[in-house]
Amino acid sequence: MDNHNWNLLTEAAKSFNINLTIQQLEQFKTYWQFLDEYNQHTNIVSCSEQKTVIVKHFIDSISFNLLKGDQDFNAELRVIDIGSGGGFPGVPLMIANPNWKLCAVDSVGKKTKFIELLVKELGLIDRVEILTARAEDIGQNKDYREKFDIAVSRAVSQLSTLGEYCIPFVKKGGIFVAYKAKEVQEELVQANKAILTFGGELKEVISYLLPEDEPIQRSLVVIKKIKHTPPAYPRKAGTPKKSPII
Repeated sequence: MDNHNWNLLTEAAKSFNINLTIQQLEQFKTYWQFLDEYNQHTNIVSCSEQKTVIVKHFIDSISFNLLKGDQDFNAELRVIDIGSGGGFPGVPLMIANPNWKLCAVDSVGKKTKFIELLVKELGLIDRVEILTARAEDIGQNKDYREKFDIAVSRAVSQLSTLGEYCIPFVKKGGIFVAYKAKEVQEELVQANKAILTFGGELKEVISYLLPEDEPIQRSLVVIKKIKHTPPAYPRKAGTPKKSPII
């Protein structure tokens, strides 16, 4: 393994207020090895090269810890990751924040199967629930609706659509964090009505750089849940993407 790449992770984590232990660093190394081997026969990510995974997936995922304010990251928080794919950002957040518990949701069975095997490999199985389902369906399930302190997503959907997927899961007073590319202002304007409709309010946008040869700018859009989501949302599967509220 290239120690330089792992030093990138360690130093980036420090800049996000995380001091990785030896055990946590070993978990990240195991994560990459497992993903790289699995990706040879089942396509989970487009590129499993070590530096790419460390920078674009691990570092990007744990950037969440840049958040400031009323969240106590040492508390026992419940997190739901919508569109978890290869486990990002949810599983890296579980490694970096050992008191948290995760519900990883993806509609693609091969991806949830990967996450299931991954968390066993990492020793996280007791802290991670995995659902093969669409967010619109479980968003109306009383066992999951408004049960989480934090919802996260790195999905490529527009913020107005992501809000309908994610905000219904968040408790009043909790937060939804969308991982986005640098250009978010126009998307935020378009999503303002949707965010308010689902019970959210824009709290802040945090920008940061991923440590590439040409640094990549990313943003965390932080939405606070200020009131309960109306019962009509989320709408039936497929509707939020086809007919976003704008």
